[in-house]
Amino acid sequence: MKSLFVSRKGISLAMAALLGWGGVGEVLAADVETATLDKIVVSATKTPHTLGDVPVAAEVITREELQERNVKTLQEALERIPSLKVHSTAGYNNRGLVSLQGLDPRHTLVLIDGQRVQGGHENAMDIQQVSIDMIERIEVVKGPASALYGSEAVGGVINIITRGASKTPEFSGSLGMGSRGTMVGTVSAGAGSEHIGGHVSYTYRESEGLDLTEGDDPPTYDDYYEHILQGALSFDLSDNTELSIRPYYSYQVATDTVPELSQERYGVNTLFKWEPDDLSNVTLRGSYFSYHNLTQEDPTDTDTILSNTEFEASYSRLLLNTHLVTAGYQYWLDDRDSESQGLFVDQETHSVYMQDEIDLSPVVLVLGGRLDMHENWGEEFNPRAALMYKATDKLTFRTSVGTAFKAPSLLKIYGFRHVPMIAVGNPDLKPETSVGYQAGVDYQFCEGVRIGVSGFRNDIEDLIKTEVNFPYMTFSNVEEAMTQGVELNLEGCLNDDISATLGYSYLDTENKLTGKELTQRPDHRLTAGIDVKLPSADTSLHFETFYTGERWNDDDNTEKLDDYWIFNASATKEIGEHAEVFVKVDNVFDKKDVKDEDYVIGREFFAGVRMNL
Repeated sequence: MKSLFVSRKGISLAMAALLGWGGVGEVLAADVETATLDKIVVSATKTPHTLGDVPVAAEVITREELQERNVKTLQEALERIPSLKVHSTAGYNNRGLVSLQGLDPRHTLVLIDGQRVQGGHENAMDIQQVSIDMIERIEVVKGPASALYGSEAVGGVINIITRGASKTPEFSGSLGMGSRGTMVGTVSAGAGSEHIGGHVSYTYRESEGLDLTEGDDPPTYDDYYEHILQGALSFDLSDNTELSIRPYYSYQVATDTVPELSQERYGVNTLFKWEPDDLSNVTLRGSYFSYHNLTQEDPTDTDTILSNTEFEASYSRLLLNTHLVTAGYQYWLDDRDSESQGLFVDQETHSVYMQDEIDLSPVVLVLGGRLDMHENWGEEFNPRAALMYKATDKLTFRTSVGTAFKAPSLLKIYGFRHVPMIAVGNPDLKPETSVGYQAGVDYQFCEGVRIGVSGFRNDIEDLIKTEVNFPYMTFSNVEEAMTQGVELNLEGCLNDDISATLGYSYLDTENKLTGKELTQRPDHRLTAGIDVKLPSADTSLHFETFYTGERWNDDDNTEKLDDYWIFNASATKEIGEHAEVFVKVDNVFDKKDVKDEDYVIGREFFAGVRMNL
C-alpha cells in the first residue's frame, strides 16, 4: 500500500508510517530493514514514532536482539529492562507474570498485536504462551496509558508485535536442547503473491521441571510440554485497502499433577485498513480470544473458560499541517464460565478516546483522554498529557502525567471456589485508580553513544485487598500505595563489532496505610550486556549480567532477602549462508536458593541450531 504525506518532520513521519500500519494496536509486518524496525515504536501514542521522537517513555526489543541473546522464552527477552520485573515463579499458569515500575502484574497491560489475551493468575497474563519465533519486536510503554488502552494500563503496556505475512517464499526452523530436559523446536514458513501473503509458525516446548529435594531420584515440580501455533494472512483488496488476519492456538499440559492439568488457548485478531485520502486513515479491528482450563480426568471436560471479544474503530487525520488527531471507539466483552463452580458471568465495557499530537517544533505536545463505560462500576475518565522538547539534535526532554485504572475482575465481583478456599464475591468493588508522573532526558554524547535518565511516581488508590479467614477469602477497596524511582539507560558502540548496554533502576515503595514497603520489590536493579562480533570467525558473542537488590519478603517488613547477581553468556556461529549453531550458559556462577525466585536454581545450559532459507 502507498506511503503518504510530506509535512512537518514529526507529524509527517508519524503519518507516513501510520498509513503503513494498523492504527488501533496491531502492527502489520513492514517491508523495511531490521535497522528501521529497531527505531519504530507505535504503542506509545497508537501512531508510529522513532524512539528518538516519541513523546512518551518507551523501549523496543527487536527480533534481531532476541536472536543475539539466544532467548528461549518471552520472560528472558524482557529481563534486560531495569524497571520491569519478571516474576520467575513456578507453578501451573504462573510462569510468566511481569510488572512495571514496582506495581503488581495485574497493573501491566499485555497485548499481542494490540489484542487482549487471557490466562494467568491474579488477572495478569502468563506471557510464556507467546513463541519467541513469532515475535517481530516488543514495545514497552512506561507509565499510565489508560487514556488510550483503558483498564490495566496502570504501570504501562507491553505490546508484542508478531511477524507479519510474507509475499515471497521463506522457511526457517530451529531446535535447541538443554538442562532440566528442556527442548524447544520451531518451524515456520511463508509464501504469497503481489496481493496475498501468508506466514505460519509452530513451536514445541517441554521441560522436566524443578528438583524439589536432593537425592539420586528427586521428585520434580512444574514439568510441562506445550504446542503453539500462530499465523498471519494479508490481503491487498485495493491500492488503499488491506485486510490482515492473525490466528492463534496453544495447548499446554502440566505433567506433574494428578490428574494432569492442561490449558488451551485460541483466538483470532482481524484488522481492516482503509486510506480514503492522503491525509487520513481508517482502521477496524475485531478479535476473539478464549482460554480453557482443563482440570478433570477427561481431557474433553472443560472446567473454566475465560474469553475476550473486542471491536475497535479508529480514525486518524492530519489537520492544519500541525495536528495529528486520532479518535476511536472500543467494545470489550469479558466472559467467564466455570462448570464446577456453577459460575457463568460476563461484563461489557464501551469506550471512546481521542488524542491530539501537536507539533510546535521544537516542542511536541500530546493531549488525550478516554472514557470507559461499564454496566456495574459506572464510568472512568482518564486523561494524559505529554510534552517533548528537543533542545538540540542531541538533547531531548520528556515529561508526562496521566491517570489510569484497573477494573475489578469477574472473580472478585462474583466470587469462586478453589478447594479448599471459598472466595466471596463483592459486587460493590470499585476500580483501582492511579495518578502517574514521568520525566526524563536523553542525550547523545556522540555517534553511537546515548544516555537516558528518567524519574517516575505512581500513586494508587482503592487497591483491592484480599483478606483470608479460612476457608473464606473476601475482597474490598481499602488499600493505597505509592511507587517512585529513577531509571538510567546507557547504550554505546565502541566500534562496528563491539556494543554495550547498561540499565539501572532505583525503586522506592510504600503501603500508605501501614507505612511499610511493598514486598518483593528490589530497591536496586542493574542490567548490563556486551555484544562482540568476530567477522573472521563468523561468530558473535553475548555477555549479560543482572543484579537484584535487597527486598522485603513480608508485609510487616521483618524479613529482608539478600541481593544477588546472575551472569549469562552465549555464542553463535554461522554455518554457511543459511544455518547457525548456538550455545548458551545461564547463571554461569551457579547461584541458587533465592527465596522469591523459583527459577534461580543454578547453572543451566542450552544449545541448538537455526536455519533460514
